[in-house]
Amino acid sequence: MITFIEHEDYYKHKMPQILESPRRLKIITKALEDQGIYNLPDVKKASPDKATEVEVRTIHTDHLVDLVKHGSMIGITSITGDTITNEFTFEAALRALGGAKLAAEIAWKNTNHMTFALVRPPGHHATNRNAMGFCFFNNLAFAANYLIANRKLKRIAIIDFDNHYGNGTADIFYDRSDILTISLHSEPDVSFPYQGRINELGEREGEGYNICIPLPNDTGDREYLPFFDRFVTPIVRSYKPEIILVSAGYDGLKGDPYGYLGLSPYGYQSISEKIQELATDICFGKIAYCLEGGYKYDELDKAFLASISPFIKDYTFSQEPSKKWSSGGNKNILRNLNNDLKEILKNYWQID
Repeated sequence: MITFIEHEDYYKHKMPQILESPRRLKIITKALEDQGIYNLPDVKKASPDKATEVEVRTIHTDHLVDLVKHGSMIGITSITGDTITNEFTFEAALRALGGAKLAAEIAWKNTNHMTFALVRPPGHHATNRNAMGFCFFNNLAFAANYLIANRKLKRIAIIDFDNHYGNGTADIFYDRSDILTISLHSEPDVSFPYQGRINELGEREGEGYNICIPLPNDTGDREYLPFFDRFVTPIVRSYKPEIILVSAGYDGLKGDPYGYLGLSPYGYQSISEKIQELATDICFGKIAYCLEGGYKYDELDKAFLASISPFIKDYTFSQEPSKKWSSGGNKNILRNLNNDLKEILKNYWQID
């Protein structure tokens, strides 16, 4: 079973000259329509309420909330060079928080039920106090915090496969052990937000619960997926989360204008297959995805369809995705990264 969280407000937020645009959602929903996925018996749609300003302030400062609100009241306001409001941004951002919350709530209440919040603006770069990187408020962090505070969950895992490090999510939970954050992303020396090195592990109670896997330029599916198997899988299994939340960014596609990795749509199918297996084994199949990046318009639909196909009984993107995996990335850098991760993470987790 899969439920898509959608709302017309997500199309109203626009930023001039930036590819994070309503076109991304139009590409995704058109693909769902063209493939007949909305008509399948185990597919549903749901519409979210907006988060309230009081709720937003549980994870963001008053200053940030007021900045986005007032920027939207003015109209076109640059909070940063790439994070720009229009008159609809504040309402869309509140609705995006509500969408992530609804996705998490539905997934939590059901067994073997995947949800996907098709929201804009994205969220994983928004820290407690700063908007940046197209993100105003942190959608998935809000959903995770809601489950902890209101549904009394004790352990949540967040897996982020966006090309860019989810620095905002890490910032919000950096000193907490009830939220495990794992990010596979492109190398921070070249890629925004220029953070996410392997020694960024969390602090105080959260030390060891922020896992960074920074991969070299052009890393392909064949090189990326073993890092998932060697590090993500054993850490999540050891942690035993009650639900898995996923920051789903598709800017890791080879040739994405804002990305540096070399993944293919078939790699995204394999990533989701691994996440599905983890959730089935550990937390009764409770999974909520939330849309982050992805700007290669001519392949975004394929990557998205590939990533949801493991969760839909009557839809298959590829019978044997491994036969079509991409390959790439500097082998020496990958080998050294593997060894360095083993060395640093063995202090916190059982890594073979």
